[in-house]
Amino acid sequence: KAKLMFGLKVKKKKKVNTDLVLANKGAVDSEVEVPSEVSPLLEGENTEDQPGSSGVRTRIIPNNKRSKLKTRIQDSEGKPQNFQIAINITEARQLVGENIDPSVVIEIGDEKKQTSVKEGTNAPFYNEYFVFDFFAHKEVFFDKVIKLTVMHSKMLRSFCVGSFKLDVWTVYKQPGHQFINKWAMLTNPADISTGVKGYVKCDISVSAKGDAMQPGPKASDTEEQINKNLLIPEGFPSERPWARFCVKVYRAEGLPRNNSSIMANVTKAFIGDNTALIDPYVVASFFKNVGRTSTQKSTADPVWNEQIVFTEMFPPLCQRMKIQVWDEGSMSDVAIGTHYFDLKRISNEQDGDRGFLPTFGPAWINLYGSARNFSIGDDTVELNEGIGEGVSYRGRVYMELAVEILAGGTGSESKLNRMVKPVKDAKAGKGGGKDGKTPAAGGAGGAGGAADDDKGKAVAAEVLPVESPPVLNENNKERFLLFGALFEATMIDRKIGDRPISFEFSLGNYGNVLEPTGQPSIPVPSPSVSRRRRALDIPDSSDTFSTSPLSSPPNSPSSPLLPREPLDMALTSKSTTPPERPLIVEGNKYYMYLPLEKQKPCINVLSHWEDKTYRLYNSNMLENIAFLFEEGVASAAELHRKSDPGAEQMLRIILQEFCMDARSFIAAAEAKLKAELKSSYLTQLDKKRLTMCKQELESMIGEAQSLGERKRKVGGVKEMLQDAARLTHKLRFLVEEPQHTVPDIFVWLLSNNKRVAYARIRARDLLFSSSQEARGIHCGKIITLFLKPPGKRVAGLSVQAKLDVYLWYGTWSDTIHMLDDLPAGFSPATGGADASSPPSYLICTGQHQFQLRCHMYQARGLIAADNSGLSDPFARVTYLSHSQTTNVISQTLSPTWNQCLLMSRLLLSGDLQHIQQEPPRILIEVYDDDALSKAEYLGATVAVPEVRLSSDPYTPPTLQYSPLHCGSQPGGDLLAAFELLQIPESGDQSLPPLEEQEGGIYTVPANIRPVLSTYRLEVLFWGLRELKKVQFLSVDRPQVFIECAGKTLRSSVIQKYKSSPNFTTLVDVIELELPENEHLHPPLSITVVDWRAFGRSTLVGNHIINNLKAFKYTPPPALPAPIKTHKPPKVTYTPGPALTLEPHSTEGLFQPAGETSSAVALTNQDFLITVEGETPPPAPPTLTQESRKKRDSRTKSTRGRSTKRRKRTIADESAECVIDWWSKYYASVEKQVKQKDDSPFPQVFEQALPYSSLLSDGIDTLVSQSDGDKKKKQKGKGTLEPNLGLPTKLATLKLYNKELEAEFGPFDDWVNTYELFRGKANEEEGATEERFVGKFKGRFCMYKLAEDEAEAWDEAPDTGHFRVNRGIPPNGPVQVLIRVYIVSASNLHPADQDGKADPYIVVRLGKNEIKDRENYIPKQLNPVFGRSFEMQATFPQESLLSVFIYDHDLVGGDDLIGETCIDLENRFYSRHRATCGLPTEYSLDGYNAWRDCLKPSELLSKLCKENGLDGPHFTPGRITLADKVFTGKTLFMHEDEPEESYEHLSLKILHRWAEIPAVGCKLVPEHIETRTLFNKARPGMDQGQVQMWVDMFPMDLPHPGPSVDISPRKPKGYELRIIIWNTEDVILEDSNFLTGQQSSDIYIKGWLKGLEDDRQETDVHYNSLTGEGNFNWRFVFPFSYLPAEKVVVVRKRENIFSLDKTEQKLPAILSLQVWDFDTLSSDDFLGTVELDLHGFPRGAKTAKSCKVDMLTDGTERISIFQQKRSRGWWPFSKSGELTGKVEAEFHLVTAEEAEKNPVGRARKEPEPLPKPK
Repeated sequence: KAKLMFGLKVKKKKKVNTDLVLANKGAVDSEVEVPSEVSPLLEGENTEDQPGSSGVRTRIIPNNKRSKLKTRIQDSEGKPQNFQIAINITEARQLVGENIDPSVVIEIGDEKKQTSVKEGTNAPFYNEYFVFDFFAHKEVFFDKVIKLTVMHSKMLRSFCVGSFKLDVWTVYKQPGHQFINKWAMLTNPADISTGVKGYVKCDISVSAKGDAMQPGPKASDTEEQINKNLLIPEGFPSERPWARFCVKVYRAEGLPRNNSSIMANVTKAFIGDNTALIDPYVVASFFKNVGRTSTQKSTADPVWNEQIVFTEMFPPLCQRMKIQVWDEGSMSDVAIGTHYFDLKRISNEQDGDRGFLPTFGPAWINLYGSARNFSIGDDTVELNEGIGEGVSYRGRVYMELAVEILAGGTGSESKLNRMVKPVKDAKAGKGGGKDGKTPAAGGAGGAGGAADDDKGKAVAAEVLPVESPPVLNENNKERFLLFGALFEATMIDRKIGDRPISFEFSLGNYGNVLEPTGQPSIPVPSPSVSRRRRALDIPDSSDTFSTSPLSSPPNSPSSPLLPREPLDMALTSKSTTPPERPLIVEGNKYYMYLPLEKQKPCINVLSHWEDKTYRLYNSNMLENIAFLFEEGVASAAELHRKSDPGAEQMLRIILQEFCMDARSFIAAAEAKLKAELKSSYLTQLDKKRLTMCKQELESMIGEAQSLGERKRKVGGVKEMLQDAARLTHKLRFLVEEPQHTVPDIFVWLLSNNKRVAYARIRARDLLFSSSQEARGIHCGKIITLFLKPPGKRVAGLSVQAKLDVYLWYGTWSDTIHMLDDLPAGFSPATGGADASSPPSYLICTGQHQFQLRCHMYQARGLIAADNSGLSDPFARVTYLSHSQTTNVISQTLSPTWNQCLLMSRLLLSGDLQHIQQEPPRILIEVYDDDALSKAEYLGATVAVPEVRLSSDPYTPPTLQYSPLHCGSQPGGDLLAAFELLQIPESGDQSLPPLEEQEGGIYTVPANIRPVLSTYRLEVLFWGLRELKKVQFLSVDRPQVFIECAGKTLRSSVIQKYKSSPNFTTLVDVIELELPENEHLHPPLSITVVDWRAFGRSTLVGNHIINNLKAFKYTPPPALPAPIKTHKPPKVTYTPGPALTLEPHSTEGLFQPAGETSSAVALTNQDFLITVEGETPPPAPPTLTQESRKKRDSRTKSTRGRSTKRRKRTIADESAECVIDWWSKYYASVEKQVKQKDDSPFPQVFEQALPYSSLLSDGIDTLVSQSDGDKKKKQKGKGTLEPNLGLPTKLATLKLYNKELEAEFGPFDDWVNTYELFRGKANEEEGATEERFVGKFKGRFCMYKLAEDEAEAWDEAPDTGHFRVNRGIPPNGPVQVLIRVYIVSASNLHPADQDGKADPYIVVRLGKNEIKDRENYIPKQLNPVFGRSFEMQATFPQESLLSVFIYDHDLVGGDDLIGETCIDLENRFYSRHRATCGLPTEYSLDGYNAWRDCLKPSELLSKLCKENGLDGPHFTPGRITLADKVFTGKTLFMHEDEPEESYEHLSLKILHRWAEIPAVGCKLVPEHIETRTLFNKARPGMDQGQVQMWVDMFPMDLPHPGPSVDISPRKPKGYELRIIIWNTEDVILEDSNFLTGQQSSDIYIKGWLKGLEDDRQETDVHYNSLTGEGNFNWRFVFPFSYLPAEKVVVVRKRENIFSLDKTEQKLPAILSLQVWDFDTLSSDDFLGTVELDLHGFPRGAKTAKSCKVDMLTDGTERISIFQQKRSRGWWPFSKSGELTGKVEAEFHLVTAEEAEKNPVGRARKEPEPLPKPK
């Protein structure tokens, strides 16, 4: 291979004149007219003038004659699928406006939802959740725009405060497909000068099927910084400027000439064919804004010269801009074609000089869509609107895109307005007014016929005229030639009929033979040429005719055009093969083929395009680099998969080669950039892209080098491979060129003048370049094309024909090379590589006879096609003109055909060497045989035969797996070998013989079949679960068959499935003959049947395991024996504040202490691991309480929080003085949030991989209680000791934000669960749920038998020596007590019309069902249930626990919101001990009382006994087990008596069980898991989450204590008393109409947010002339409050019809407003102040010192819940201005105190206030 790769430096031959070429490079490439005397000299040089020809690079793709093998022959269409967008609107802040009543409107596409309206506030709090469900194509869905608008609703009309929008793509590209707790910045797009209008805090998440949403942390800190958390992707600037996106549409050409309406056909009859019957206009839509150009009447080559201007913020939160060309019709408008600009591809968001704004062109974009002659009622509309792959070229548009950042906002506006005015008059006559559809202003209004999605709502963009780029000279178009030769056409669908067929090759409108295009194939200087010669591309001021072709009508003979050079005259394009009649393939009645053995027909298409090939060359160079790199990485990955040690070395070499390739590209790009600086023909984007590719490649080289030099580390090769794969993705992104040049090439099969099937090929893949690395990957190679019918796909194989074509595409000057790569043995019939008369046929020199042998051995993993969940597969092999079919094997998904198919007397033409190296490919299809109907397609693949010439010695071929594909989904694998044997002159007798069976069937010869050896497969049959009914009868007597390699093992029959679903015989064994090569192992199938009456059996379901590798038996590691020579290393754990980590030794023993590698001090730890040869003396057991406390205070302060804040939280807590389970819960939540923010050990985790679990447990104990407190706990004091200066640390539990199974694996460490399926597998989504029929629990273990073992086994089958059932519990019935705790649910899918739900819980286990319907929670999507349920169950019958959340409805049935299922049996038996989580602390009673039935020391003994460990031995101060010594405190004071207790230390050891060598694993800690809810109606879509946990206790152990009380806390009653004393400096609103004196009639309103009904007002202080007011007025606000969550709980009916009160949790915020009273008109709002009762600024001492910035600057904040009383002056403000000051006094009392000492409202008794003087 190396020879091919290197040594190709032949490209340096013409070095002599290169300097001159470079000097003139600008002249040649830039398509500007060259002065005539230079031309002749340049002609010869032109070939040299291509990038990369300097010969820097020596590695080239090996020069094959065929393009790379692709096994997948067709892609399925993108189907519409289910999507869900969930939006939670939390609150808004800093809204602009006075006394507004804001609500948030959410619009996505046509759907609109709205939050409730909050009164009189600029910072409303909503916390409302909305879900939008969509069923759409991915492309359409991701372009949808999510728009949030804040509306201020007054009596009759509402005003928009501001809006924010982003598209779905932006959200989907975020990690986890979501933004959580981010602030959306509101602006007003209509008035861009005004700045920010406020912020809305929201969560937005987008999920497709199968994405689980991760609930984010709900942090509601009042002091969070909005600017740090804006809702924009990572790396966007927080302040985004406005920008104008100018889409300049110059002109289009080659649009389809007739539109599709019936009227058009009538019109055509009258006017004749040569008039174009379309009236095109262009619509640009971007981010919900739509602009359209004027309409040009009846022309297929319109000229607009208009620009559409969008004003958006930059960078926009929108990925794509859509450009559509529409045809204005009398009835409705029709889309002609659609193009999307991905802004990521035409800009670069990096900082500094690297980045560039989106820019494009001026350049052409090609439009694709439906075939041109489509009929009405076709599904072609979708294609033209950009959904799916276009099947035909539909013209191209010349346009440009530019972005200007607006500096000041308003300055640039005025200039625009001046420009707009004249346009309107100019256009009024031309484009508007038709049908009243578009206003006469040329479409500045709505989008004419634009996509319905945007209709009506769209903001119109401005449309302005724009200078057209100077018209280009037609003669500067470069001529290109597409040459092709048809080598093979077979598999032509029989339905096409046997009329002659031909193949048409077209490129743009060139070569299109069926539709009139107005682009004649013979360029004569006739009038009609002028049409094509118009739209050109080069700015050239010297052109004398620049205006005339545009001004003259398309067909007028007057347009003065120069005739082309005469050489054009002779050449006619021949774009179709001569019609030939197909013949039926031998051995298959469904296919036909064209007999092309003697001569291969050729085609050639001449076309004229602007010479922009440099773009294609760059793309090709990058593509080739990417191709070589991907190939290399793939082969390294393959080696790694086979665990070959050479993988790493290979990867390093590949990375080095990649760096080499990239450097050569960079060199070429730099040369190009230097040469082009002078010329103007590279567009802005070309230059920027070259620079970008250069920089990206440079950074990638850096990455690749660091990857290659990386030392072997933990991740090893696997990680290197992942990083390399990431590099390939980056490379692939660079390859795609956004500025189109030459359109794609279409190959159509024509029959009876109709288009039947097509294939589409990228032009750049065929492009020739004299430098090898810039050449297209298919250029001059034989490509295999599978033609498919246009439009909607049918199910099954939609291939209509298979072609092998040789294709070459290049410039006129390169045509001498067009036959260079023809395979040997073919020569042109006439002429040679002469472009003016290309050959019309290729003649083959030799023809040889071959025999093809297809050794079809077996297949695996096929798709189920029958109702039984199995298939009856057979395979059909097609090769050239022959086809053969294997036998049908009934009812299996892994057939072993073991059949050899023979095809004799195949004629292959061409050179023998070529045939041997690259023979034609074989197509294998697999079908399911149906007795009644047509066979059903299961998948297909393509394979290459191994060729044996008669001159070579015979060697048998090897069996290989080829992947089968059914559309885009994998369809299993086929194991087969194909050999193509040359038949010698003596005839086929001399070929190696085949064994024939009866019926004329040949088997695969023994030398090809794999070598077998004897394996033993042990099977553990545990039981069957969740079996569904079969044929309306429930399963009663099931049995399992295990089939593998033709042998079957039967389980015992379960006699009564209902009463005991476990098998009576646990283990059985079978011997199999399996291939020695592991990769060839056959699949194993598990089939369940049910025995019915009269010995009938019915298939229940089956499961196929394709890879037996997982079952290979690996002996367990032996327990390390203590070393006798010196004392065994003791591991001691002593209390102390440091934890030393040491590297993990290989056997799992610890290394001696001398080698500790990284020590990291964990503060406040309860143990120390020291490792030494000798045991240190045990720690003194008398650790005094004082020293412990002292140390506590020392370590606490290192946790990075001031004690002041710590005090406050506990003050809130002490408000109820009782610590319950919820205190533990809130402490855990807080701890988790803190760990996320400031983890005390940032870097430790990486170094301590072996200890990661240990460390996380260590952190768990960080926030746990110190021993000193534990003693108190044991005295039975549940309350806090008041004398502690610091709050006691609470024990915490672990909060998992996913299922427990996601953290610990599916608990299948003891037995595996296999899902059984039956029924057809189809591509429809959600089909797997319907096919699921139950589960089989079992376990397999496989090992190879030595020869002697096999005999010995037969004599004495000793059941004691199975390997599969080690450590497996007995499978008899077990009685279990189960407690299900459901804490809360979040983000439930709304079930009612009003976007809410009334959830309640149903728990089902076997036949037991608990319906908790009366405890439903009204109108709540985030309910806190706090419910626990207890039930008894018997495993195995009742082992599946289902938790349902239903929606309570008064009328009609309750709707299911979602459900989640837990397999309790797996948890029960798992060695992770998932029955009852281990708490962090051991306490006897109180909120954290031990709730397991065994104490920690008993548990420890039980674990040691089960695992055969020595120990545990308890001695004071230490516990020894398995040669490890754990030391810790075991002496505690109990009722003033010292007492030994090993429980605490035992618990510490249990938490660190994972470190015990050989048997350790992580035990499940006390936890809450978050389980996702699903609903069958919306398969795979997240319906919300439920937070819960399950405890299980075997009934044969002592009964555990009472269940934990988790009922939700009741809110406490409080009363807030506010005395409004005085006001000062209130602004004066009224002026006396006689004296003109200013005054105000002041009064104050106040309310708590959420309790607006309890709004209170003072009396009016009339006629204040100075803004002073005296009130002495008391407001009294009673409210309910949850101290732990710091929220006010509001319960009220939402409207008169509501039956239940809805509970809302809102932040405690007080609003005070000052108003001016008016008798006749409505009162005037003067100002407001909003105080958060948790943290508001201390009032100013005097009115003078009261400033408006008190509220915003960092003055000390106080909480009324701690201070209880506060008095001072606070400022009123209105839109940021100070409008008055109020003196007020706050007093907070609890409800009980309020009852004892009541006060009157206003100035009433009791405790009346005096009337102001």
